[in-house]
Amino acid sequence: MAEDVPPASLTFFGLYGTPVQPLGLAAAVTNGFGFNILGEWNPSRYASLGLSFEQVTFDSGAGFTYPALNFEGRVFPFQNGKDKFSPYIYGGAGLGLSDGSWPQLKAGLGSRISFIGPVFFDLAVGSHWIQSPGNFQYVDLRAGLSYSIGFKEEPSKPVPSPAAVPTPAVVTSPTPSPTSAPPALETAAPPPSPTVTPAITPLVTPLPAMTLAQGRRYYRLGIKAYGVENFRQSLMYLKRALALRAKRKRASYYAQAYAYMGKIYQFHAHKVKDHLQKALDSYRNALVIDPRNKIARRYYRKLKAQVARMAKPKRVVTPVPTSEPAPSTPSAPTTDSSPPAQAITLSN
Repeated sequence: MAEDVPPASLTFFGLYGTPVQPLGLAAAVTNGFGFNILGEWNPSRYASLGLSFEQVTFDSGAGFTYPALNFEGRVFPFQNGKDKFSPYIYGGAGLGLSDGSWPQLKAGLGSRISFIGPVFFDLAVGSHWIQSPGNFQYVDLRAGLSYSIGFKEEPSKPVPSPAAVPTPAVVTSPTPSPTSAPPALETAAPPPSPTVTPAITPLVTPLPAMTLAQGRRYYRLGIKAYGVENFRQSLMYLKRALALRAKRKRASYYAQAYAYMGKIYQFHAHKVKDHLQKALDSYRNALVIDPRNKIARRYYRKLKAQVARMAKPKRVVTPVPTSEPAPSTPSAPTTDSSPPAQAITLSN
């Protein structure tokens, strides 16, 4: 089973049914209301197996209730949870729990619709065949909420680096000579304590989102990091949240994620090369997805004009040459009878 497939799910349905066979019962009984609780195990994206309990009460002259325990299975042609809509075919067999334990068969079509995180909206229509001694058929419409268990990811823990073991210093005592006096006892200085450098925990880069639930989780983490002004972490999470952009173009958070990336590039990433152009591209992507996005509409037009002014080459003004003046006629040197001026030197 793939890592991004939830191993189990629990669904609660509300039911509405009406008999169609035999015709006498269909004419006498108009409505049936009930519920269905379904627990499932998901061995793959394409199939699930489950056990359900359902009960339907039909209105008629006397009225009757049909409870049953069923084994059910679903087949997902386009992979469960891959897109916003996950259509499926379901079928099952069960046993009634009252009035002689009537067996039944059921089949139908439906779809799971991504709602919030691991919660899905589930809608289906199908038919039930109740075997003898009851021997009747009714069609039903069921709608409910499904909760998938297993979307939460465990954060990876960094492996601590082993601490360095200091090597003890060996103190050698001098060998006394037979003629010299014994040396005075010296107190050995304790070896210097080793400098312990604190281990730096590496930043664990999250993997790109594989499901819509993971994408929304990264988007919420990115917005939370932006709120505490951790813009580097926010940008990383927002990029991870947009990893499914090419496959799932209808996710609601894509436009807002691009808009926040534009704000980070424009106002908080001045050291990034071409940060204004990257901000402009982010705003443009947000408006392509949602033309009414408030953040992108607020900054896109002014930033576009600013980038255009910066990209426009500056005009170089070439000076106009003037006509060369006519050479003047040298005049006769005049004789200056005054003594020459002396140079003045400034002393420090």
